[in-house]
Parts: sequence; C-alpha cells; structure tokens
Amino acid sequence: MEMEEMDLREYWQIIVKRKRLILAVFLLTVLAVAIYSFLATPIYEAFTTLIVREAGMGVETIFFDGASALGKNVAQNYIQIMKSRTILERVASDLGREDLTQSALEKAITIQSVQGSDVLKISMQSPEPALAQAVVNKLVDVFLDWNLNYRQNDRRAARDFIEGQLQKVELDLRLAEERLQAFKEEQGIVAPTQEMAAVVTQLASLQSSLTELNVAKLETAERIRQVRASLEEQDETLISSTTIADNRLVTEYRSRLADLEVRLASAREKYTDRHPEVLALQAEIDNVRRKLTEEVERVVGTETRTLNTLYRELYGTLINLEVEANALEAREAALLAIIAERERELSHLPAQELELARLMREAQVLEELYILLRTRLEEARISEAMETADVQIIDRAVLPRVPVKPRIKLNIAIGAVLGVFLGVGLAFLLEFLDNTVKTKEDVERALGLPVLGQIPDLELADVASSGRSARRRGRGLSG
Repeated sequence: MEMEEMDLREYWQIIVKRKRLILAVFLLTVLAVAIYSFLATPIYEAFTTLIVREAGMGVETIFFDGASALGKNVAQNYIQIMKSRTILERVASDLGREDLTQSALEKAITIQSVQGSDVLKISMQSPEPALAQAVVNKLVDVFLDWNLNYRQNDRRAARDFIEGQLQKVELDLRLAEERLQAFKEEQGIVAPTQEMAAVVTQLASLQSSLTELNVAKLETAERIRQVRASLEEQDETLISSTTIADNRLVTEYRSRLADLEVRLASAREKYTDRHPEVLALQAEIDNVRRKLTEEVERVVGTETRTLNTLYRELYGTLINLEVEANALEAREAALLAIIAERERELSHLPAQELELARLMREAQVLEELYILLRTRLEEARISEAMETADVQIIDRAVLPRVPVKPRIKLNIAIGAVLGVFLGVGLAFLLEFLDNTVKTKEDVERALGLPVLGQIPDLELADVASSGRSARRRGRGLSG
C-alpha cells in the first residue's frame, strides 16, 4: 500500500513539474480544433421519408397465388434498387450536372429503414443545401416512376394474356356448343340420364380445374421466360432450364408432391377441409414445397455468379416461379389421375351416350373457363386503371438551413479531452527519456556502488524548518 501511494505521488510530481508543457499542449490542441471547426466548409443534410404501403410488390398471377417479386425483405430490396446504377444514372441525367456521377451519388446518398416500421429515410449531405434537397427529391421521383412502371407493365402483360386466351376460349365454346346441339338433333336425344349427368358434371369440374392449371402453367412459363430475358440483360450468367429439371432432389420432391396431391384430392372427396387426414396431407405438402423451394434456390444460387441489385430482385422472382411451376406440374398429375379414374366409370356406357357425355363435358368446361376469364379480364382492367405504386412519400425534402457539420461545440470538447491526454502523455514521455541522475537510487544503478552519504539541500531545509516553526507558533497562540 505504501509503495502504491509513493508511485501515485511520483506521478503527480511529474504532472506538477511539467504543468506548463501540459497546459501549452492543451491550449494548442483546443485552438487548432477550434480554428479548423470555424474554417471548415459547412455541410448540409436534406432528407425525405417513404412508406411501403403493401406487404410486397408482386408478380400477381391470374389463377394462383404468385410469390412476391422482391421476396420477404421488401424494404431492403427497395433500398438496393434506389442505389442501383439504373436509378442513380437517371437522377444524375435529370439534374443535368456534370459533377454528379453514379458513383458520386452512391457515396453521398444514405438510405435507411426505420427499425420496427415500413418507413425508409433517404438523406444526402452536401456543401450545397439546394443540391442536397434537389438530389433527394429527384431520387424519390425517379424511384416512384420506376415502381409504377414496373407494376403497370406486369398488369398490362396480365391483361393482354387474358384477352388472348379469352378470344380463343370464346371461339372453342361456340364450336363446342354447335357440335353438342348437332349431335342431339342427329341422335334425337333431349337430355342425358341422371347418373350420366352427375358424372359429366363432376368430370367437367375436374377438367375445368385442369384447364385452369394448364393456363396457369403457360402463364408461369411466360413469366419465367421474361425474367430470364431480363436477367440476361444484366450481363450475368443465367441457369438453363434443364439445370433444375435434371436435379435429383428436385425430381424427387416433385414426384413426392405429385403423389401427395393425388392423395389430397382423393381425401377431399371423402372428408371436409378440417378433417385430420386432409390437414395432415396439406401440412406434408407444405413441407415438401418448402424443401423444393430451398433446393431450387440452392441450384439457382450455385449456377449464377455475382448478383447486382436489380438482378437480385429478378433472381427472387425466378426462384418463386420455378417452384410454382414444379407445384403446378404435381397438381396437374394429381388431377389427370382422378380424371382418368372418373372416365373409366363412363367407359361402360354405350357409344352414343359416351359421345354425348364427352360433348357435354367439353361444352361445360369451356363455358366455366369463359366465365372465369371474363371475370379475370375485368379485374385486370381495373387493376391496370388504378395506376398506383406501392410506396408513398411521407415528407419531401426541404431546404436545410442549419449545417450538420462541423459541430463546433462537440469538436472543441473533444479537442479539450484530447489536449489533456496529449499533454500528460508527452510529459510522461519526456520524463521517461530523461536519464539525468536525481536520487541516490539513480547513482547506485548508474555506478553499481553503494552511497555512503549525501549532502542536504540547505535552502530546502531552511524552508522546511521555517514552516515547522510557523506551525508551532500558530498552535501556541491558539492555545
């Protein structure tokens, strides 16, 4: 304990001894920081906020629930899109300033998602407050325009697809009705038997579902083709369609999914949707689909090279569409198995009734599909006419009046702390480098000989003696 107090006392003596040096370093540091803070170019910050209004921006399919084009992390994907070369180059071009390049904007702009919300904050720091405001607002305008066009193109493509299918189905329906009517008149049949009508109705329902699946498959294949074409425009390696189809695990999962779909379809004919067997099969199907998604994602990920921001968005769409295509294949196999079983039930009918059943089923299927397509077409037209983006501006950037940098008071406070540390550190460094002899211990270490005696400093002794006498007189007077 005594040794520790002696060490602390020596440290304090060093500080007192070199207090002028410490004070000088402290003042010089504070002065340098203050001069820099007052002379530094002021930096202004402008910011705006956006909110993602929906759960995601999606490839909205017609006959099945499609997956989001941006996946689950919509806000993070939007951040990457706003920082993409396509968006930033358009911002620089619209502002018309030569010093604004894509790389310069990428470094200057900061985009953050507000934790716990769907809000995005976009900010930029610049010595020119008007430039910071203009860049941030222009970035938001360009991104909203991109987002709207992206969604509108998807809706327009869906509408065009439905219109094309509707024209074909309408023509097929007219021909089917004419063939059915001609057959009835030729054979003199007014109405089918009750048993045959029930089987035909059930077959027509199954065939209608199969037709919807085939249309959905065509739509999915077209979307996959479009996504692949977009990926190729991004100068990235694109996987071939046979890569996924030939994968062993994907093939196994697809076969398993088809088997489960058949079992589920058969179970739903016997039980309600809340029956334990139906729920168990549905849970197993969901599990197989999840594994299929993971395997397809792994295949796509290993077959591609680096992903840029726009490529990542298309990459997520491709994965979801590939999984959906595999699921549709499995669902189609299940329906074909059930249809084949129902058709065997009609095989015992006479040829005349069998042909009538076939013509009735064809007409009913085409009629149901025609009604469905008409409904979907109206929905697609309404969706296209809405012309809304799924992000909305909360606050536009205003002209900043107060600079955010330099923060003079904070800089001076930091400079003061730094000055103290520098001064004290320099004092101890000089003391460490000082190799002059000051104590008898220094003499013994330097000469390797014991000290036999020492001459006292008489001036210090007189000062100490005077101090002791004064203290005694003071005590005598107080007594």
